[in-house]
Amino acid sequence: MLSSLSALPVHLYRCLSCGQEGLSLPPAREPGSAVDRVYCPRCGQVYPLLSSGAVDFLATSPELPLTPAQAIAHLPGFAWGYDRLWRPWALSLLSGESFASEREGRLLAELVGEADPVLDLGTAGGYWSRLLLARDPQRTVIGLDNAAGVLAEAAQQAQPHWQHYSLVRARAEQLPFASSAFGAVISGATLNEVPLDPCLREVARILQSGGVFVSMHSQQVQGWGQTVQHWLEATGLRFFSADQLRQHFAQVGLRLERYLSFGWVAFVQAVRL
Repeated sequence: MLSSLSALPVHLYRCLSCGQEGLSLPPAREPGSAVDRVYCPRCGQVYPLLSSGAVDFLATSPELPLTPAQAIAHLPGFAWGYDRLWRPWALSLLSGESFASEREGRLLAELVGEADPVLDLGTAGGYWSRLLLARDPQRTVIGLDNAAGVLAEAAQQAQPHWQHYSLVRARAEQLPFASSAFGAVISGATLNEVPLDPCLREVARILQSGGVFVSMHSQQVQGWGQTVQHWLEATGLRFFSADQLRQHFAQVGLRLERYLSFGWVAFVQAVRL
């Protein structure tokens, strides 16, 4: 469980109301008192902390518009089941070959390199964050999702010695972070669910020049799989080929560097120009 939030990376945050880059923590009322919010020093907008410790940038937002595919993550019990029952076996099932978490972790570490800090976009229960932090506990990692329940699961599974791990509740198409703040953005099983172009514009904005975007997602396939994907698109999911993704990347200033294909699954690495 996240045990200490005194080191929230407020210098990386961006106010969604006025655009101020760099937010503030309230002065401590007494030694050891818990932090319960961050705020914008320019306009005074307050962003509370959830019980999980996640900074809630959606607290003042109207009801989130969710596709059926996105709404699943908000169901009770989803976070527990996703991380324990589906995620450890998902790549083996979708790729058609043995793809244990250790192999996934090695590939993720290779694609991310030494980049720091890292945003885990659509973190769900924090699976990819944990793979990175297990190898480098001192890396700064922020997990972001729009579902409070999955963030609670991510907090529950966090380790006390991960001193630079924190959580944020926000939308992928409106990231509450300063421009050029991150060395890497990672996105495990998220890109199919979000509005692609708005999301990629935000990813490019917050990446440093030369920073990397790493995604694992379901790629566009042919044959019977194409029929299945057509049905799934009715839930709000979208699937992309390598060429389509390259074009979308180029429009926002990202260059596709690596595209690794494993059955239904693609791992991609793009660089911010």
